[in-house]
Amino acid sequence: MTTIAIAAPGAMGAAVGAVLVQHGARVIAPLSQRSAPSQQRAQQANIVDCSAEALCEADIILSILPPESALSWAQQMAPFLQAAAHKPLYVDCNAISPETLKQVAQVIESTGTPFADAAIIGLPPGAHNPQGPRFWFAGPHAARLAQLSDLGLRVRVMSADNGAASALKMAYAGINKGITLLTSAMLINASRVGAAEALREEMQDSQQALLQRMAKATPDMLPKAWRWAAEMDEIATLNQGELATDQLYRALGEVCRQLADDQQQDQQFNSLLAAFFQPEADKAG
Repeated sequence: MTTIAIAAPGAMGAAVGAVLVQHGARVIAPLSQRSAPSQQRAQQANIVDCSAEALCEADIILSILPPESALSWAQQMAPFLQAAAHKPLYVDCNAISPETLKQVAQVIESTGTPFADAAIIGLPPGAHNPQGPRFWFAGPHAARLAQLSDLGLRVRVMSADNGAASALKMAYAGINKGITLLTSAMLINASRVGAAEALREEMQDSQQALLQRMAKATPDMLPKAWRWAAEMDEIATLNQGELATDQLYRALGEVCRQLADDQQQDQQFNSLLAAFFQPEADKAG
């Protein structure tokens, strides 16, 4: 039986773990320091609790974390991996730039542990996304991960070096999430000065597909804005200096933080966006 370790069974990690278990894998994760909701998700997914040191006994370690934790978690794992007689394949699945990935790889590979680059594109598997996200793998050990398709994951192996999967994730998120953030910011700005109704009418006439997309994407984005901020910061480092995209995505990271702060305060931005899309909701009802 294949044993797969998951760094932190949050919403994505627990859902991926559940799929792997359902298809015959043994999935382990350190749960003692996790929040009660995370522990409950893991238990429902039949993920087995273990120590951080015991993760080294797995065949594969999937690091699925908030992007700001990718490097620090690798540093925490390095002493255990250094001491381990058995070296699992360490796969970084986080939304980090190729530059950050290079730092993570250096930490892991210095312990003699094989390393692979991965991108997860799509929502966690579940009732609303039965197919699950797609996993893209790159690097010299990526071919070993094709076996995960037999364990219920949608797998694509890239003929590319480490960093390519991370660049793919950054580019895709920069387009997909960048459109959502930039459009949301403009909807707020227009609403602030009384132009919401006219903008909605104009978009209904000339940008109907975008309007419909935003009516769905914006409510989904708002509670995740705090997580998106670090991802925008990572995207800003992609090919930094060649184009002014670093400035653009740092600014979008600040928009994320403002939206996240608004969620915890008076929710003015949230209210403006909800009011903008209310006609769409009424029409759907």
